[in-house]
Amino acid sequence: MARKYTKEELKERLQRSIYKVVAEEGIEGVTVRKVSKGCGLSDPYIYQCYKDLFDLMETSFFEVDGKVAGMIQNLIQKQKAELKTAEDLESMCWTLWSAYWEFLMSDPEQTIFYWRFYQSAHYTKKILEVRQQSFEVFVNYMVETGRMFGVSDLMDPEVIVSNIIDSTVSVAVKMHLGYMDKTALKARTIYKTVFTLLFQLLHIDVWNRGI
Repeated sequence: MARKYTKEELKERLQRSIYKVVAEEGIEGVTVRKVSKGCGLSDPYIYQCYKDLFDLMETSFFEVDGKVAGMIQNLIQKQKAELKTAEDLESMCWTLWSAYWEFLMSDPEQTIFYWRFYQSAHYTKKILEVRQQSFEVFVNYMVETGRMFGVSDLMDPEVIVSNIIDSTVSVAVKMHLGYMDKTALKARTIYKTVFTLLFQLLHIDVWNRGI
């Protein structure tokens, strides 16, 4: 007798399968049949949990994005009270970035799905607006940091946050796909490159300080 899954278990299996299909075949290669086969379920199971294939992909994207935003928000709330000097700021940025990097490197299929959905035609203005709300704490933190360190207008904090999030996941995906040699790139170098714009605005020279 086939096992009966709860709705949450079905969702988890379907999302895990969509990560795998997108990672292996790209967004264009996704079909209901492939997703169902990937988790050993018949096609109708998708429609017990989602309106259609797009709903499954969009929901899966939001879940990954929510994990990232929530992780960063928690770290900011825990550590921002300790921010007093440029050294404190650099340490804080490293803490935020390294946690994000570890998350991206820990699950290749999830990370590749996250990036490919973002790069696809499925990524709409509506999705962008939801993401902006999710990362509002991070954006506000950039604004507060700029004021604290004497930058009257931190350019566009949303651009800075977007660059940090998107540039990091782009490198992670290239590594997962074998386009970049993991052993030849050090995390610190990637981190400094991603944060270069912010550090330049705040007059923090991480390249010559041996950080």
